[in-house]
Amino acid sequence: MKNKICLICCRGGSKTIKNKNIKKFAGKPLLAWILEEAIKSKIFNKIILSTDSKKISDIGKKYNILIPGLRPKKLAKGNSNQFDTHKYIFKKLDINDKNSVVCVLNNNPFINSNLIKKSYKIFRKYNFKKIIADYIKVSGDYIAFKQFYISNKKIRFINKEKFFNLKLNRQDLKNFYTFIFNIRWGIPSDLVDYKFFKKKLSNSGYGVEISKLENFDIDDMDDWKIAESIFKSLKC
Repeated sequence: MKNKICLICCRGGSKTIKNKNIKKFAGKPLLAWILEEAIKSKIFNKIILSTDSKKISDIGKKYNILIPGLRPKKLAKGNSNQFDTHKYIFKKLDINDKNSVVCVLNNNPFINSNLIKKSYKIFRKYNFKKIIADYIKVSGDYIAFKQFYISNKKIRFINKEKFFNLKLNRQDLKNFYTFIFNIRWGIPSDLVDYKFFKKKLSNSGYGVEISKLENFDIDDMDDWKIAESIFKSLKC
């Protein structure tokens, strides 16, 4: 049986929330929640934390997980490709298609052990041959056909024709979904190149649907306050 690897990538820098990954969220460092849920799932033979930060590394050490040294700074910039980090870790630890399957988890405190187990069950159902990722239903108010950008002070719709053909009542729209990618299951070769990952996902991927209460983007302090308040209410 292949090893079931969990990989969590956390860098020290954060543009909008200083020390985001180690900042206290509902009484614990943000990173602590995903580490605890990964352990609680009892799925993984090995949980790996990849970081460039000693402070983040020190939190991981409290959970007796594998921290293969601090990764190079070039892999921890704001514009770094996370898939390059996957490739770096896999090569360093000899993780390959023959010996392992991998779950990449983002540092989202709303991911729980039941969701991890549910996603693994789907991955196993397809004999580990499909990429499995989490997705969520998109409200009719936020589908891509309504999205636009501003150029030369003018509104430019991403798809003007589809926007023109939209129905008035969002209830009349068919369901639309978007991948979140807080959870990504695949064999190592699926997870080392982003273009290949997207191509395989579009051709033979599958997903696990998550609810509104299982995903919150925490990109600024307003997000943080709202997410923390909801998280505390769910934990009570």
